[in-house]
Amino acid sequence: MSAPASSERGPVRGFFTRLGDVASEVVKRYLPDAFIFALLLTFLTMVIAVVVTDTGPGAVAAHWGEGFWEVITFSTQSTLALLTGWALADSPPVKRVLRRIAAVPDSQTGAVFVVALCGQLLGLFHWGVVLIAGAILAREVGISMAEKDVDVHYPLLVAAAYAGLLPWHQGLSAASLLLVATDGHFAEETMGVIPVSETIFHPFNLLLVACVVAVVVVLMPLMAPERENVTTVPEETLRAARETAADGGEAEPATAAPHRLRDSRPKAFLLDSTAICVATGLLIWAYLGHLFATEPFMDVLNINVLISAMFGLGFLAHCSLRSYVDVFREAIEGASQIIIQFQFYGGIMGIMVYSGLVELIAETAAQHATETTWYLLVFVSGGVVNFFVPSGGGQWTVMGEIYASATQQIAGTRMNHMLIAFAMGDQWTNMIQPFWAIPVLGIAGLTIRDMMGYVAVLFIFVGVVMGGGALLMGVLG
Repeated sequence: MSAPASSERGPVRGFFTRLGDVASEVVKRYLPDAFIFALLLTFLTMVIAVVVTDTGPGAVAAHWGEGFWEVITFSTQSTLALLTGWALADSPPVKRVLRRIAAVPDSQTGAVFVVALCGQLLGLFHWGVVLIAGAILAREVGISMAEKDVDVHYPLLVAAAYAGLLPWHQGLSAASLLLVATDGHFAEETMGVIPVSETIFHPFNLLLVACVVAVVVVLMPLMAPERENVTTVPEETLRAARETAADGGEAEPATAAPHRLRDSRPKAFLLDSTAICVATGLLIWAYLGHLFATEPFMDVLNINVLISAMFGLGFLAHCSLRSYVDVFREAIEGASQIIIQFQFYGGIMGIMVYSGLVELIAETAAQHATETTWYLLVFVSGGVVNFFVPSGGGQWTVMGEIYASATQQIAGTRMNHMLIAFAMGDQWTNMIQPFWAIPVLGIAGLTIRDMMGYVAVLFIFVGVVMGGGALLMGVLG
């Protein structure tokens, strides 16, 4: 069955279809690879620091070196959050659920809608889960559509999955919002401890999240291209990728086989024991259950509790230590580029912090802000800095004290509203910052240029929604 002509689609859908096609083509042609992008940003930041601050080239290089290692704690924490989310997303029960969901749609529009909606829900749950489960779901939908002989634009499916990263910093795994809810956080003297009831679960935040989700699930299907422009991936290619993942990657060389044979029977029994793996997961959740039973949930939810919960769920989902360890090993390999690039972004962060670039951005915004416009400026500046430092927790560590001090200086502003605006800015520019797309693309088998045009369109339209929400917070007070 052929796709309808552009005129039959109506002017609105025809507009978004053409917009998606143009954006995708531009990005394919001009956007560099993710690691090259990080290196180019490094040199660009160095040049900017030398030009707009009093810092010389030698000092800028020294600042880069300081920042390169200063983020090791944050990169380890972020990596662990990603790996535990990956391990849960790549577990047998989760993949069974994803395959059942993938079998539901029977048209290209339905397929994109399902992936977009599930991506948004997964992103609100955990940013590490959506990166992996979203990519797996896109791949499974591609297989299901091929089985039904329905052409579906695979890059758009993957883009819809990656768009699940849009609402993450307003959801349960929100790095900065969880950090400020933790006793003893670095900015406690300035802003105190702010529970998640005032940020993640604040009514205004929930309303903005609903608006973002609505825009994504409506806009993504509208960008589905005409049939002649659809890029499909052969079913056998997608199935081969699924089987490779199920086998834990490429087959081991023959020389590796004797190593496995050396596993003693007791060791193999322990590694394959369901009881031990499940008991480990239950132990973690017993601790969490006691924590939640003795303390208010809104008061104790923080980054450490979230990672613990993901560990526990992962052990329970895999039901064997061998399965969990194998997936964790695969996750480490898949996250290797992220781990490497994170340090280079740490170098960029060091340049910005020690040269005074970050202070210049935040203080300039504060000087020109009013009670009405402050949250909008936080949103925009947070988005700008995220482009250079794509770590929610790391960026908050750099800018949190500055934002908190500026908020205190502007009469009528609120810390929790500032935090919501910052979270929106941080997640907003993920749609044009390819750093976190690496694991998604690795599973999907695409390059950043294949899908970035579509999420760049989201960047524009969701930016209007988030920016309008930030401004509305200032108007309402």
